[in-house]
Amino acid sequence: MKAYIVKLTFEDIEPAVWRRVIMPAGATFNRLHEMIQHVTNFQSYWTDMAVHSFGVELEDSYVTDNVAMHEEYKKSKYLGKTLKRPTRIKIDSYLEEYSTLLYEYDFGDGWHIQVQLEEIVEDYYFGFPTLLAGEGDAPPEDVGGVYGYKTFLEIYHDPTHPEYLDTITWAESQNYTTFDIDWENHTLKGMNYKKTEWDHIHHERYTILSDKYRGSDIIDLEAIPNQKLVSEYIIACTRLYGIVPFQKLREIYNKQNDANLSGNELSALMDTSAFKRHLKEEHVHTHFHNFTHETVEVFNIFETLQKEAVGKPFYVPGQGELLKYSDEFYFERTPQQEQFRKMLENDFFGGNALMAGEEIEELVSTIQVSEGNHNSIIRNFTERFEFKDQQQLYTYLPVIISIMNTTRLWENRGHTPQELAQMVNGDLMQLSSTPLQVLNGGKVGRNDPCPCESGKKYKKCCWEKN
Repeated sequence: MKAYIVKLTFEDIEPAVWRRVIMPAGATFNRLHEMIQHVTNFQSYWTDMAVHSFGVELEDSYVTDNVAMHEEYKKSKYLGKTLKRPTRIKIDSYLEEYSTLLYEYDFGDGWHIQVQLEEIVEDYYFGFPTLLAGEGDAPPEDVGGVYGYKTFLEIYHDPTHPEYLDTITWAESQNYTTFDIDWENHTLKGMNYKKTEWDHIHHERYTILSDKYRGSDIIDLEAIPNQKLVSEYIIACTRLYGIVPFQKLREIYNKQNDANLSGNELSALMDTSAFKRHLKEEHVHTHFHNFTHETVEVFNIFETLQKEAVGKPFYVPGQGELLKYSDEFYFERTPQQEQFRKMLENDFFGGNALMAGEEIEELVSTIQVSEGNHNSIIRNFTERFEFKDQQQLYTYLPVIISIMNTTRLWENRGHTPQELAQMVNGDLMQLSSTPLQVLNGGKVGRNDPCPCESGKKYKKCCWEKN
């Protein structure tokens, strides 16, 4: 089957962003547009964003999907050229004649991508394109063109910038993702515009055994290095984040180990019975394209937790610290926890450090899965201990709140509330630690302000929930 190997290169972007794709002959200009959208972070092909039109200038015509332009220039020429619709014209003759076409996208942002013909081949037998190679993360929709993308990247990679969190949130809403050749080839399989000629492909029941362009669907498991380490990363990340996408797991693992674990290799490992069993024993589940902690599935909080985490950056410690989380009982110790332990040890446990330590573990684990329900944490604590007087309770509540502020949370993708607060204009917008009104003996009065600081009386707030 005849096919074209083309190189797509963004103009004026640093660092460089390019993709090398092989596509069967016979594609229309609309198919070219669809293919480019697949291998970048653009997405107007799948939406109703009419303003995000594309155009390709030819010698005597201009091919565009812009409806308004076709209407306006129905009886006249645009810049001396005849407007043509992209669904009716195939690229073959133009690509072979000119070798290079200039694809213009989103006339507001003004992206220019060179489509350069590198080779014409006759031995590609798939009815859809394949991404052969590439480099760089493509810009998201509506980022503001070349200059806007440069500014975006500066903020996106600078946690100290006052607009960092807003930028992370916006980028996630725009489906901005890092370059992932395996995932992009997975999506390209759905872009069929010719019949795949399986008679010419080395396969077994449509599983590719070997192919010059697509490689093989068969992964040599023994050739995948450090499989135990991969599983440790999965377990550790699941315990630190609660939910971690497959792609993010690979990104962290590859960066910290100078490795190149592919999506196909990870999938192959996950399909082995031993690997599956080990992850299950360590309370790791899968949910769509994510690893999840068993707690997320048991309590059915995937959607809630994912919604809370959207737009927040992942906290990624160094390898040594990260892998500590592969221990089921590990959590990061803090000075606030140590202060709390000493107070409990002296006031309630007669100097028993072990019992006080168990209370710390219980408190931290509760905070981690509380989904931000600070009211219940404070209520539970005030009800479990008998305080000798009001002043004694006053000394505990600020410490508990400081522990909440310095505990790594799933809804924060491993960040503490304090760390996220420091990313917002540098201000420590933490939980309040204002002393609360209580009765002697440590019990909150029904008419006293509620310990959760809702502004309501205790009898109208947490007392009713109890």
